[in-house]
Amino acid sequence: MKKLVIVDGHALAYRAYHALPLEMSTSKGEPTNAVYGFTSMLLGVIKEEKPDYIAVAFDTGRSFRHEAFTEYKATRARMGEDLAVQLQRIFQVVEALGIKSIAIEGYEADDILGTLARKASEEGIDTLIVTGDTDAFQLIGPKVRVITSGRRFSETIVYDREKILERYGLEPHQLADYKALVGDKTDNVPGIPGIGEATATRLLRKYGSIEGIYQHIDEITPPRLKELLLENRDRAFFNKSLVTIRTDIPLSITLEDLRYHGYEEEKVKELFRELEFRSLYKRLPEEGEARQLPLIGQVEIRQRSEPGKYSVIQDESSLNLLLEKISQAKALAFDVETTDIDPMKARLVGVSLAFGEGEGYYIPVGHLEGQQLPWELVREKLSRILGDETIAKYAHHAKYDMIMLRRNGVEVKGLAFDTMVAGWLVNPAGRSLNLKDLAWSYLGVEMTTIEELIGKGKNQTTMDLLPISKVAPYAAADADITYRLVGLLDKRLQELGLVKLFYEVELPLIPVLMDMEMAGVKLDIPFLREMSKELSQKLQDLEEEIYKLVGYRFNVNSPEQLSDALFGKLGISAQGIPKTKSGHYSTSADVLEKLRGRHPVIDLLLEHRHLAKIKSTYVHALPGMVNKATGRVHTSYNQTGTVTGRLSSSDPNLQNIPTRTDIGKAVRKAFIAEEGMVLLSADYSQVELRILAHISGDEELIAAFHRGEDIHARTASVILGVPIDQVTPEMRRLAKTVNFGISYGMSAYGLAEETGLTPEEAHKFIQSYFARYPKVKVYIERTKEKARREGYVETILGRRRYFPELAPDSKAHHTVKSAAERMAINAPIQGSAADIIKIAMVRLHRTLKERGLRSRIVLQVHDELVLEVPEDELPTVAPLVKEIMEGAYELKAPLKVELEVGKNWGEMQPL
Repeated sequence: MKKLVIVDGHALAYRAYHALPLEMSTSKGEPTNAVYGFTSMLLGVIKEEKPDYIAVAFDTGRSFRHEAFTEYKATRARMGEDLAVQLQRIFQVVEALGIKSIAIEGYEADDILGTLARKASEEGIDTLIVTGDTDAFQLIGPKVRVITSGRRFSETIVYDREKILERYGLEPHQLADYKALVGDKTDNVPGIPGIGEATATRLLRKYGSIEGIYQHIDEITPPRLKELLLENRDRAFFNKSLVTIRTDIPLSITLEDLRYHGYEEEKVKELFRELEFRSLYKRLPEEGEARQLPLIGQVEIRQRSEPGKYSVIQDESSLNLLLEKISQAKALAFDVETTDIDPMKARLVGVSLAFGEGEGYYIPVGHLEGQQLPWELVREKLSRILGDETIAKYAHHAKYDMIMLRRNGVEVKGLAFDTMVAGWLVNPAGRSLNLKDLAWSYLGVEMTTIEELIGKGKNQTTMDLLPISKVAPYAAADADITYRLVGLLDKRLQELGLVKLFYEVELPLIPVLMDMEMAGVKLDIPFLREMSKELSQKLQDLEEEIYKLVGYRFNVNSPEQLSDALFGKLGISAQGIPKTKSGHYSTSADVLEKLRGRHPVIDLLLEHRHLAKIKSTYVHALPGMVNKATGRVHTSYNQTGTVTGRLSSSDPNLQNIPTRTDIGKAVRKAFIAEEGMVLLSADYSQVELRILAHISGDEELIAAFHRGEDIHARTASVILGVPIDQVTPEMRRLAKTVNFGISYGMSAYGLAEETGLTPEEAHKFIQSYFARYPKVKVYIERTKEKARREGYVETILGRRRYFPELAPDSKAHHTVKSAAERMAINAPIQGSAADIIKIAMVRLHRTLKERGLRSRIVLQVHDELVLEVPEDELPTVAPLVKEIMEGAYELKAPLKVELEVGKNWGEMQPL
């Protein structure tokens, strides 16, 4: 059976634009969320449906409906510039894929869909309509289906007659009558007063259509409903004419004009390279004129250069010749192949090197089969080259490679570039920093992925089990492509003013993080086991209390059973509570927080959730994270995991350990010092407020820090008009909330929720704050204006965070824009704090090494560094740490570091 696919271009673009993150953009900052979503769904439909005919219909602007009803779609906001730009790209995508675009003056895309669907049905051709809204549901029939996205854009739902009956209780052809009665808010079509969804459905089920309703108007009850229908008769029929999709518009196009012949590969490849749609390129259909792009190993780049020449080094004479050539080179890219993503557990399989574009060499050392040199020989010779600081070293994710090589006896010196870190600085909100994605974005190169090499899921193998001949081109390409990317990324860093931040902060930070990860930290396993027992008992006791309050036993961890208990048995009002897919009211953490105070059981449930999470995430999991070889836990620090510049960590995630609750503090006790050593904590005091004072230049705020005053007490004093020695703890708490809230763009409503003040009181408090600290207000407005004008904000070192949703004419919803403005206010502050602690880490690490001290940084969390210090070095190291951290950057409001020391991280004393 032949098949026609028709796409509602504008509707699908709108749906993709609002469903996918606005931050999605190319490395040059071009927004792509709508184009990506549109293209992704289009390719998916082509692959699944394999249409004989295909077309994309677009709106042209005003239609006959606008002429008939001037208010038609009048409430829709004007299309934002960022979406308008993407529509031009969507037109290019459609053309490149060899698909016919159709737009008819005076008609909407829906009318084109309806007319084509009718023509196809008359010829016995099945039709699938692809859209982003529900308007086309009325076109569904025996040979017509509609596909649209679900709650998540990646989910698709296919609607046929049965699905429409299930959702609406009506036939598809009755949906125009339904909209005519209840109205269509999206298109600004007003409904009939007093008629809601249930009434409209009941009337149409009984009388079939609007015409049928008025033919039987005398039967309508109650009298008031009949009266409303009679009063609005003309409106009802007019509405139906507006919402009914035309199926008879003048179309000179025949179905044969829409036959799908495939696409021109080079045109699509070039466009997808510009848009950085590497993942979508792999999903292109294979039919028609398209040819498969060769995988790298036979590299093809946009300049159509010759394939990379990759060699395998399997004997000593070849190795000597290679290293002799490298010794004359100015720069060398290196990469390792291993058996695990954890460099502290992985086994080395091979090393790849490149010292010129288009060439790469693979040295296998750990394959289970095949000719290869012994690692002892390779290590000795490779150490001389990789340890030579006169040769610049390039890598992608250098930290991983350097840990692997150090564990195997090779020290890398002269690290000069990391393409992953550079790619992140250039585009911190980019979809991926994978080498393969950067190769596609900057070079137009399609590389073999790791999944294509070793498989995935149950079929996944490890690199050492693969033949050398299969791994060699993959591994050599990694080094080659890394080498090629350096010049391009360095140029982008220069264009964006990020050279100093990259070369003086981020690049030197890599060896610091490497040493921290390798050092790890010791855990008190017996303490964790005892804590686990105590938590289990506490959870059990809480459950018994919960059962007593509810009146029966149930699974507290089951959302459905908990929902039944709260909103059923206990009768707690569910007004405003969303339902889950299963049809039960949500019992998420946010919902429980909102229910706090409505019933005593809520507090118990929240405590149960908190304790259960601590137990599973830390108390139970931490012992399993201890490395058997070192006896320590080696946290992995992600340098490129945030858009703000902050470090993140995993296995374990140190940033998420609660610090305000007793149980969260108890977890920290499990992190201990080795015998003869202590843990030294160095924490920046109110660093974000000091940065706010610095970048705003507010004299009053700066002066308070210079006087060494309690800034929260000072704020309470100046705003509330009381002497500082008369500030109560409650006053100070309120001022503290405002101080930190202001730096996060907190509104009066947010302050009211946080403190219990009325919105009016909160508004007055904030106004008083700005009256005493006027330059803070100026900073906030200046920052929002910069974000709107330039699309980004910057830290004190020039680190950028982009906000496309604040760009001129952005169609983002008001709430989205408001959230973006709050983030824009805070981004320079939080990002600058990240810059400062990174500078301190680099300087402290270097100084400890230069002085030959055994003390080392072992943890970094938010604004705190934790060092493991031999007891005899503490008198030397403690003041040194304070001096370096406080001198990391000269702020107008001086940096202050508070030191604490102890045998474990949870029980420390001020120093």
